[in-house]
Amino acid sequence: MTIETITGAFATYGYFLVFISLFFGIVGIPAPEESLLVIIGMSAASHHMSLPLASLTSIGGAIAGMLVAYAAGRWIGRPALEKIGPWIGLPKDKWEAVMHKYKTRSRRTLVFGYFLPGVRQVSPYLAGTTQLPVLRFTLFSCLGAILWVIPYVLLGYYVAARFNIPPVYISSIGFILFGLFIIHFIYQTIQKRLKKEPVS
Repeated sequence: MTIETITGAFATYGYFLVFISLFFGIVGIPAPEESLLVIIGMSAASHHMSLPLASLTSIGGAIAGMLVAYAAGRWIGRPALEKIGPWIGLPKDKWEAVMHKYKTRSRRTLVFGYFLPGVRQVSPYLAGTTQLPVLRFTLFSCLGAILWVIPYVLLGYYVAARFNIPPVYISSIGFILFGLFIIHFIYQTIQKRLKKEPVS
């Protein structure tokens, strides 16, 4: 799918498509939404849509997705874990430990988790499952959405206005960040295991 096809779709279906794309990007499977935000900025630069309105619609779609995922986690997350947890190798003591760890880091995860594909999709479900207060969740989700959406949209707008860079290179940003997150996670896991091993 080319940049012309995507921007043409934005021109045809407008801000509804922007909202729905970001909404399903949060509640659905992990995907490089960063590239989508960049393309939205490019579309605004080519006067297919308004930059402020496109940015607000993107933020709104992301927040709506977070709220729906939070509600799902709050109402069905814990019962589901209690039923299927043992079958997938997550007995009650393990997933409760995960929930406790998430709750202590919920603010940072909600704000900066947007920048990590996979984390931004899982985070609101965990927030709901841990019964994180709605006001706190909404506040940090909104802050995170703004800090995530605006730079990528502006990047696309600036690139389209100043340079002729194929967006395929920019779309890899999300995967790079996800790869760095996985490397960091593996490094921390190895470090913890090394600390637990007795010194001979």
